[in-house]
Amino acid sequence: MRSLIVGVIGLLVGALCTLILINTLRQGTAYPNGVMAVMSAQMKGLDQSLKQNRCTSADLTPRLQALRYLGNDLEPAFLPTADDERFIGHASELRAALDAALSAPPADCAAARVVIDRVGSGCQACHRDFKG
Repeated sequence: MRSLIVGVIGLLVGALCTLILINTLRQGTAYPNGVMAVMSAQMKGLDQSLKQNRCTSADLTPRLQALRYLGNDLEPAFLPTADDERFIGHASELRAALDAALSAPPADCAAARVVIDRVGSGCQACHRDFKG
């Protein structure tokens, strides 16, 4: 009787540990979540700048630079998706949009809206194909 109780307790503990392990593996690492969270915060900051009519190069360049730096981390953050040609294309387009914005910073809010929309469309293209 005692061995039966110990066996049942062992099975319950094993099942619980298995559920915890599966849940942990399903969550993945914090790296891709962190990259996306910071990129999202920078995009929201750019939108806020537009709403507040703060569209000078000094207002926008730091956020555009942060997005560009994070753009370098897209493929490493999203392995094995990084091997997909569509993913590589979307990441390259996003980096190109950011490079263009940094090489010729927008002069006013209308130009800034065009830049932000171009960067945002690069983000949305990837989300459309991969986030599902």
